[in-house]
Amino acid sequence: MNRRVIAWAGILVLSVSVSALVPGWARADDVRTVEVPLGAAGDVPVADIVARLATISGIAIQRPPAGLTLSTRGLSRALTRALLTEALGPEVEITFGPRAMILKVDTGVLSPARRAEWTRRLRDLADRAREAANRRENYGMHALSSYRPNDPSRPTICMVHGLNSSSGGFVYVIPWLEEAGYGIVIYDYPFNQPITQSCAAFARDWAAFRKKTGDHQPWAIFAHSMGALLARSLVEDDATWAGDVSSLILVAPVNQGSNLARVQTFVQLLNGLQSINEKKTSRAMLHLADGTGQAARDMLPGSPFLRKLNRRPRREGVAYHIIAGDRGVLTPEARARIEAQLGLTNRNAGLFGRLAQAAVADLSGVLDELTDGTGDGAVSIAHTRLNGVADHVVIHANHAELIRAPLLFSEPGPVACMPDVLRRLRADRERGQK
Repeated sequence: MNRRVIAWAGILVLSVSVSALVPGWARADDVRTVEVPLGAAGDVPVADIVARLATISGIAIQRPPAGLTLSTRGLSRALTRALLTEALGPEVEITFGPRAMILKVDTGVLSPARRAEWTRRLRDLADRAREAANRRENYGMHALSSYRPNDPSRPTICMVHGLNSSSGGFVYVIPWLEEAGYGIVIYDYPFNQPITQSCAAFARDWAAFRKKTGDHQPWAIFAHSMGALLARSLVEDDATWAGDVSSLILVAPVNQGSNLARVQTFVQLLNGLQSINEKKTSRAMLHLADGTGQAARDMLPGSPFLRKLNRRPRREGVAYHIIAGDRGVLTPEARARIEAQLGLTNRNAGLFGRLAQAAVADLSGVLDELTDGTGDGAVSIAHTRLNGVADHVVIHANHAELIRAPLLFSEPGPVACMPDVLRRLRADRERGQK
């Protein structure tokens, strides 16, 4: 063993010895262990974490709302650990068992010198959890001032947003519809959770809202992107169908999925890490509580969710309309160069070409979504189609431009889809009055 190795070994031994004397490092008899049971889906309630830590610390803290949970499975586990470590400090060691989250707390935090800081951390965690839970209360059905229940002269349209969006994405669409004589109800939901959960919540909220308002008139649904899957689930599931939908306006719907959904989990991971690094604890909690891309996996072409949904027949008596876009981000020439470089256009490609084709087996589908003329930058024209729906129109607009999403457009202006939407709504309305 050379002198350098011996020196490094000595430093390591010294650092371990010293670490036992500094805050954040504790002997076994200086640790209090808390176990917080996990739910069936592997989630842990933030309220239980706060309450149990407060109990062992002898600190009175108002318990946060019970509905906010953090996932401990997959990528979410690392984010949950990072979030709680940032909030509680290095004195809390966090591990996960098959049925519980285990927190080992250095009792040094309860010393007179450190108790005030520990109390501040716990209360801050409870406050951030309460803030995140309050933000979740925005989910559900909300009527705008234009809504008139049971007024056939002012029919209702329910707006359902898609992935990475909210009802705020319809800010430029809604005035067009209200000016045309429609009443608006908006629906918001956590777009990253499994779509089956969103579909079930949409059906419950739809029925509860209509019962509360006593509305017996059928509504139209205007759904963008992933929102089309919630709308179709409500209409095409015999268990939720109540004969109360007149029209489905599906704009850029992912009826057959989107290959680009693969990046959503990574995007959510980055968003969560950024929120944690910026110490925006409530926003990070909201990211984790809403899911880390499960909906995106359900939107992949051929997913179990899509196969089950698309096996259902279209609902007789409901007018289906699909409006797709074909303004992509790649020119056909750029696509051709990519395909040529990877050997995707050469059946006799060499070993590298064949390996490239195997590695990017879905690249053709991705390019369809991105290429001008075959997709709108997020979903291909082919994947917007739906068996049994004859009314399918394609206009030259991208995925966000179709509804003039404020993410890309800071000012109101012409909304690409509106002329086609208004014509179809008017025709459906006239047909229903005969």
